[in-house]
Amino acid sequence: LCQQKIRRNMKKYISVKLQTRNNRPLSDAAMIERSWSLMNESMRAIDLQKRRLRSIEPEDAEFIFRWWADLQFLIVALRRLRRSAELATRVSTAKSIVTDAIKQFDRELPMLQKMRNVGEHIDDYAVDSEKRRYKEVERFSLQVGSFDGTTYEWLGARLNIDEAQFASTHLWEAVRSVVKNWPKDSKN
Repeated sequence: LCQQKIRRNMKKYISVKLQTRNNRPLSDAAMIERSWSLMNESMRAIDLQKRRLRSIEPEDAEFIFRWWADLQFLIVALRRLRRSAELATRVSTAKSIVTDAIKQFDRELPMLQKMRNVGEHIDDYAVDSEKRRYKEVERFSLQVGSFDGTTYEWLGARLNIDEAQFASTHLWEAVRSVVKNWPKDSKN
């Protein structure tokens, strides 16, 4: 049964891959499938990072800031989930429900964009470059933060990992509702 599911998912993946290789635009069904696939991957990464943040890992004895790295990876996974959901908004029948879910996600995690931007453009922030989007973030604040097992405090903002997972699940469920209601005879 598991092998059949893997084969079915690979067929969908190959179908989408062939469309992009042929320079044809993705169909609505393929766009929804791509969004859903990427969101599932991101949800697994979010779950993985949350689990790691609440566990003792083998490298903890050597790498005392492992929690910091795992929080940075969680931020990337959360933003990737959001970006993956944005793909679904390119489909007119999904646009309203998914856009509303993204807005809710952003309201629940307002610090996420700043945290991701600083983490991803660390080279600019490390030297107080003029290219920084958030000029108030100075190089001295890059490696200053705390984590109490639930809430990460960094850059003057707080990220509660339980709330982040809840917001992620809500966004994921919005796209899942689109997928579940998608006509079965749609072609990728």
